[in-house]
Amino acid sequence: MTAAFAALSLLLIAIPPAYRDAVGHAIRSTVLYPVMAMQHGSSDRAGRYADASRLRAERDSLASYLVGQSNLAAENRELRALLGFRPRLTYSFIPAEADRLSGPGSDGTLRLSVGSTDGAKMDAPLVTAEGLVGKVSRLAETASLAIDWTREGFAVAVMTVDGETYGIATPADGPHNERVLALTPVAFHTVPDTGSLVVTSGDGGLFPRGIPVGKVIGQGKQAGGWQRTYYIRPLVNPAQMGHLLVLGDPQPGRSDQDLAAAWGVRLMQTQVADTTARAVAPDAAAPMAPQRPRPAQPAAPRPRPRPRRVDPTPELPGQPVFPGQPRVPPGFQPPARP
Repeated sequence: MTAAFAALSLLLIAIPPAYRDAVGHAIRSTVLYPVMAMQHGSSDRAGRYADASRLRAERDSLASYLVGQSNLAAENRELRALLGFRPRLTYSFIPAEADRLSGPGSDGTLRLSVGSTDGAKMDAPLVTAEGLVGKVSRLAETASLAIDWTREGFAVAVMTVDGETYGIATPADGPHNERVLALTPVAFHTVPDTGSLVVTSGDGGLFPRGIPVGKVIGQGKQAGGWQRTYYIRPLVNPAQMGHLLVLGDPQPGRSDQDLAAAWGVRLMQTQVADTTARAVAPDAAAPMAPQRPRPAQPAAPRPRPRPRRVDPTPELPGQPVFPGQPRVPPGFQPPARP
């Protein structure tokens, strides 16, 4: 067998190169096919065994690393709780520097040092350690423009931490010409306490829920009708907007999109609002009590069906009679009794 393979090899070497590849391919696919299959199978098994050993070693290393990381994560949470640190933001963020523009028509406008190449997006919220600043208004590649809460046209959906008062906060001139936010419209029977913390409600999807906005300082001008207006003093001073964070998308794998915990704010659990219409008292001091359901009226008895005429003797002449009437033909006189 060895001599035959050696002779075949010499023959392949001796033939012209133009026919060598075709003859070699024919021999490998016919005579040498079992040998080639055995060689391929042995090399494949060797590679599989080597991959299994490598994967087992990587799995063991990863398991030991995760065990150590779990202890570190638990210790980290405990230390942060002891030191009073706040939880990390559940949203991605981009640190940026802000410069206030000067000139006519530039009130409340900021120039940011980040742009679309850094991950900033249009209408992205701006925050600081104190609370809400504003949002991105114009976006470029390496820089962007933003408006803060003092700019006309700025609006944010807010609520009190107890969940009792909701509304829209817009810039306004408050007491002593102080630049504040006006919370409107507020129902006439809803009275938020002075000093109550106001946070973003998340309505509209632009600003995430739970970002501190300011505190209620008192009632403003009457909005008319059954509504009131309340003034809010923002927590962020316009002069303290040199460095801020541009919020991005929520971090993957984080189901809690409420940012109240990041600022140490605890929102009270409120019941889901009832969307059904309710009657309101004329003075709008409080909603009227819901009407009691009326008791079900008993069904009226159905009238008895009118009896139909029947003919007890259809073979005899005469007219049909009602049930219970004498079955006497018309004009017949019964004989007198003796």
